[in-house]
Amino acid sequence: MTYTKIIPIVLKYEGGYVNDPDDPGGATNKGITQAVYDRYRKSKGLATQPVKVISSAEVNDIYYVRYWLDGDCDTIATSHPRVACYHFDTCVNTGITQAAKLLQRAVKTVPDGKIGPITLRKLRELTEDEILLSYTKHRLDFYDKIVIRNPKLQKFLKGWRIRVNKLLTTPIVTGK
Repeated sequence: MTYTKIIPIVLKYEGGYVNDPDDPGGATNKGITQAVYDRYRKSKGLATQPVKVISSAEVNDIYYVRYWLDGDCDTIATSHPRVACYHFDTCVNTGITQAAKLLQRAVKTVPDGKIGPITLRKLRELTEDEILLSYTKHRLDFYDKIVIRNPKLQKFLKGWRIRVNKLLTTPIVTGK
């Protein structure tokens, strides 16, 4: 399964607990924000607790359901597993709706933020290398625009760019 190959890579980039005052996501652990963790715990009928104490099982469940499945990565993986891994990382880093819009721009469809039959058809018409090249351009442009809108986020730009470039050289995304 492609998810099991990409999750360790994404977790490496997401790291541990942080609560940077300049990060709009607030307190985050292993890439899971407090708000996402609260919604997850409530959906399971559990009391909320600090994201700092999130378990590995909870992290895996959140990533699999909320980002892999909800981001349509499983569907994308049937035709383009490398793109699915890249898209999953984008879902985690930018949110599902924004990631879908970036992918849609990459395949030249209307960026409505929902992966549907038109986007999937366009994906099948292009090679993985074509999609990844275009997707990367749109993703890097997105980061640049974030910093223009909110200059405080400049301190994250280098890390976002490094993440994208390293992801593009990982075997699962290169196909090697």
